[in-house]
Amino acid sequence: MTTLFPLFSLPYVPFKQVLDNIGPQGIMILSLCSQRSKNVAITYSGASKDVKLQLMYCDNIGSLAYNSTDILEVIDIKELEDFIFPTLSNGHFRDVPYTMHEGCLVIFWEDTLTGLIEIGNYAREIFNRDINEINIGDFHFESESTSDEDLDYVLENVKCTGLLSLSAKPSENYRPAKPLVFNLDELKINFSFWIRLSDLLAMNSKTVRMRGSKLTSHDLNVFLKHWMAGGCSQLKDFFVDVEEAIDYEIVLDGVEFTERGDGVERVYVDKNRNPHTIRGGFDVKQSNVTATIVGQYRYTFWFIVW
Repeated sequence: MTTLFPLFSLPYVPFKQVLDNIGPQGIMILSLCSQRSKNVAITYSGASKDVKLQLMYCDNIGSLAYNSTDILEVIDIKELEDFIFPTLSNGHFRDVPYTMHEGCLVIFWEDTLTGLIEIGNYAREIFNRDINEINIGDFHFESESTSDEDLDYVLENVKCTGLLSLSAKPSENYRPAKPLVFNLDELKINFSFWIRLSDLLAMNSKTVRMRGSKLTSHDLNVFLKHWMAGGCSQLKDFFVDVEEAIDYEIVLDGVEFTERGDGVERVYVDKNRNPHTIRGGFDVKQSNVTATIVGQYRYTFWFIVW
């Protein structure tokens, strides 16, 4: 026989101690019980909400997590088969099937990615903070158009301030439905062939990593002039692998720079506090800020701001 615990009858101090000890998972589950419990979860301020939230999606499974510990998982409703699970009873998630698995709340959604973004937006409301990190893994769909639509949905709806990592591979001619706005601590795009010069110039993230890019030497030249004129002012570290060999005469055409010989060694410390010994390179300036194009790699452009 289940014994009910009169949580809302507790005096303030022990009530807050309970909330401090149930952790992020407990806060999320509490918020889904009723409108009253949701209001309590939103107004509560304490240790259980002092977390950096992560959204992860790969192989049609989504998860809301903190410090790589799952708070909630989203699974395709087709996985239910003939099983019957209870449903949530509160607000926006009313009638959504759920279960508990190894201490983690699992919900079932008709479209996993849509469900994950809904949960991400809900978590932002409950925890009173933006999502810190988003990792979107490989999309596996039968048609290219579906993949493109899902990537559009992610780019338009997911709110993130920390890391956004995209391993999704859209169709060859993919273009975002709306202009891109990336104001992040770190942006990683593993299949970046769809990122054009206009997209790059609109980025204002601190660290940018792109692989498989179709940016050209002319594009990189425009980027340099844009940065020197005050654009991408938050940028600290830009690393991009390109398909076409880089012509540094074109990259530096019309750019005021100082070439450093290989005998000049400097140590650059990245965002993870890892030191890198930089030999030589080309220095450029934005007002009183110096940046260096590292080396003359044929297919890699590395740009760091000191």
